[in-house]
Amino acid sequence: MDLIRAYYKKALSFLKAHLAARIVVGVLAVFLALWILLHPHGTKTFLVLGMDNYGSLEETGRSDVTMLVQVDFTRARLSAVTFARDMFIENEHHKLTKINTVVRNKDEQALCDLIEQNFGVAIDGWFRLNFTSVIELVDAIGGAEVELTNAEVHYLTDMGLNVYEDNPLKEGKSRLNGAQALAYARCRKLDNDLGRGERQGKLLSAMVRQTRRMTAANVAGVFNSLKHAWRSSCSLGEQVKLVFQALWLRGAKVENIAVPFSGEWHYGSAGSASGVVADLEANKLLLLDALGLPAPKETAAP
Repeated sequence: MDLIRAYYKKALSFLKAHLAARIVVGVLAVFLALWILLHPHGTKTFLVLGMDNYGSLEETGRSDVTMLVQVDFTRARLSAVTFARDMFIENEHHKLTKINTVVRNKDEQALCDLIEQNFGVAIDGWFRLNFTSVIELVDAIGGAEVELTNAEVHYLTDMGLNVYEDNPLKEGKSRLNGAQALAYARCRKLDNDLGRGERQGKLLSAMVRQTRRMTAANVAGVFNSLKHAWRSSCSLGEQVKLVFQALWLRGAKVENIAVPFSGEWHYGSAGSASGVVADLEANKLLLLDALGLPAPKETAAP
């Protein structure tokens, strides 16, 4: 304690004797205070829907991509939860229905409600994009670098997408443009819906990493030029606030989570439809644990 007092007195004497040092300390204190005040805290969770159509966002179709994105501002981390496209969930009448048909038959909020009902995750809002949106967004941020397998390279090449001089495809790291990224995210012929969900998570991770190369002005410019590329339950003011908050997360780590979890599903049918039949209660508990959320009281361990 005496040693600390001695160093404290020396520091005060030094500051009293040196004006420049006092100015530097004052500036640093102001920046630290602003950082503490402006840095967002807590978590937000949004449902991101990729509709299976090009062109107008007014067209209603199936949700080709159903992804929950949990944004943890405190820990600068994002969790991307991809749901298998053909997975059954319970509707409001506790009957099984495919997750990708809810928006087409009802609307986006209905799907938010059913995900909350089935998995216990509160959702703060939704964003709806389509194929055209993905192409425009990836191109606007300068592409997305992903690790491609040999099979994925052959798949994209067979689709006629290995013809761009600025975006050649090879096994290993390749920078995808918008058209390539869309085909990569939609591919399930190489495996299944779960493999496709993993690719969607990798693409999101790559897009977040790409933002490290972008200035705040770049991010704001992309948002301003592409407001037409999505619809959202969030107001324009709320979206602007989210863009500002997202600047703190440029290059943040993305944790990819696939639902249903391994071992907690099987292929089956409900009514006349076939698809992924999951143990919804088991997947609910596993998802809450993966997101760091508490289990419901009635199912929590004593």
